[in-house]
Amino acid sequence: MKHFASFLATALLLATAAQAQTKLTAPPLSPTTRIHQNFSTSYIDLTYSRPSLRGRTAFGSLVPFGTVWRTGANTITKLRFGEEVKINGQAVPAGAYALLTIPDAKEWTFILNRDTAQWGSYEYKPALDVLRVKAKPTKLAAPVETMSLSVENLRPNAADLVVSWDRTQVALPLTADPDRMVMAQIEQAMKGEKKPYITAAQYYYNTGKDLTPAIGWVDEAIKASPSYYGYYWKAKLLQKQGKSKEAIEAANKSLELVKSDKNEVSKAEYTRLNQEVLAAAGAKK
Repeated sequence: MKHFASFLATALLLATAAQAQTKLTAPPLSPTTRIHQNFSTSYIDLTYSRPSLRGRTAFGSLVPFGTVWRTGANTITKLRFGEEVKINGQAVPAGAYALLTIPDAKEWTFILNRDTAQWGSYEYKPALDVLRVKAKPTKLAAPVETMSLSVENLRPNAADLVVSWDRTQVALPLTADPDRMVMAQIEQAMKGEKKPYITAAQYYYNTGKDLTPAIGWVDEAIKASPSYYGYYWKAKLLQKQGKSKEAIEAANKSLELVKSDKNEVSKAEYTRLNQEVLAAAGAKK
């Protein structure tokens, strides 16, 4: 009985000691990363875990061809769009999706699925798919050790979601329609008390729209508060319209006003910018 009591006491002591041990935090083999990328008028968010080769071959071996892959490691890869996008002409509403893929030697399948809580692809349900599209992989000259998801080739209305691992890279083109949303914002804002005259004019300039209303907006901004910034943008708009004489007058007015700016950095910057407009408009030195 004494031996049993001694054994029990020892067992309890060991159990208590084990519970009291400090929990170790070891480096993860497939660390999680989060990407927040501004895109169009909102953003693209990515959350995924990044496996490494560690002497292995990625596709056709570690990730078998023709099987659904979580596009990463551990929990499912999550993709969130801040606004509606189009993929291969198909509209995808704003929101969060699981990103899965089916790699193959000559063609990949990208899948967006509603179940963002699944672990890996073990409980993948095709009935919850929002979209399936094909994409062609390309062969990289040098291997990528750690699997990477990135948003590349950013333009105001388009980008590529790119998977890179081992010697394989595949891109999924995304498009958006920021113009429709920005134009609606401008229309609504111009009905308000604080009208974004110069910001709206800049948008027209940058997107190649009719500059006549843009110049009118800048004139309204100058009327309310004359500034070298306003005259600079008037000069740019006029120069783009081919109205060199008026552009030179506006740029010279901007240069005159910027002389009183106490901020030496902005003074130097807008002096340089106005001189560029004058040169483009053919002003004589």
